[in-house]
Amino acid sequence: MNTADTLRGLVRRWYIVVPGILLAVAAAVGAFAVVHPGYQRTASQVLLPGEGTVPPGATNPFLFLGGLTQAADLVVQVMKSDQGLAAVSAEYPGTTVVVQRDPTTSGPVIQIVVTAKSDAAAAGALSALVEKSDEVLTRLQTEQHVDAKDRMTISTLTQDTSSTLQQKTRILMTAGAGLTVLILTLVVASLVDGLSRRHRRSRKRSARRTAEVPEPARLFDPVAPDDRAPVDDPEPLDRDPHDPNPRDPDPHDPDPRDPAGDAAVDEDLEGIDDSPDATRLTRPATASRVP
Repeated sequence: MNTADTLRGLVRRWYIVVPGILLAVAAAVGAFAVVHPGYQRTASQVLLPGEGTVPPGATNPFLFLGGLTQAADLVVQVMKSDQGLAAVSAEYPGTTVVVQRDPTTSGPVIQIVVTAKSDAAAAGALSALVEKSDEVLTRLQTEQHVDAKDRMTISTLTQDTSSTLQQKTRILMTAGAGLTVLILTLVVASLVDGLSRRHRRSRKRSARRTAEVPEPARLFDPVAPDDRAPVDDPEPLDRDPHDPNPRDPDPHDPDPRDPAGDAAVDEDLEGIDDSPDATRLTRPATASRVP
């Protein structure tokens, strides 16, 4: 089956395709209304060395960030744990948090990405995580009894003040719902049309085979009495059924059933003398032989 046959089949099954298209549109609209867009905010933080870890008289700590990458990785691992995200998840349900070391830089930069259902939730969750990273770094150094002058600090580089709408998930869900219903509609319409055509072809083949089978010869062909052909040569009424030598009637003989024929016979008989003398005179003489 080519594309043209498929399209013709869909046109024939329009009563399935049209409601299916309407249902697909309704499913897409419903998915667009149900799935809300995401509100995303991002913050970047950098680890700075302590005063006791830089050369005396150095006033620019950004020149000594080389050894802080491992410390940034430790902070990221603690922030990504359930313990680090438990408070934010409980206060802002449905919020997605991504904490990682910034892949675009080689320094100890921590990137925090928050995606929430509302702008207020995204703002609150991001602020809580920024404060949480400072608490984690302080706790780790306190547990290790690091001197105050050697302790690292964390500084916020950037923090979004407005959210960015994330429509990707919403669009994907909308398109997926509509396409799923539409594909199911086309499949169902194609199956119905194919099954109908197959059934129709099967009936045609059965009818053709029935027509090709010869009709068996019939030994008897009963005919109704009214349908019998009339007899062309009826038996004459004057034929004696007990006559051993029947003869066919002369066409010149009068019909005994015709009164006109009876009158003609009577006229012929009136001129005949049936007396004994007349019979004797009319009888031919027979010569007698003398021995």
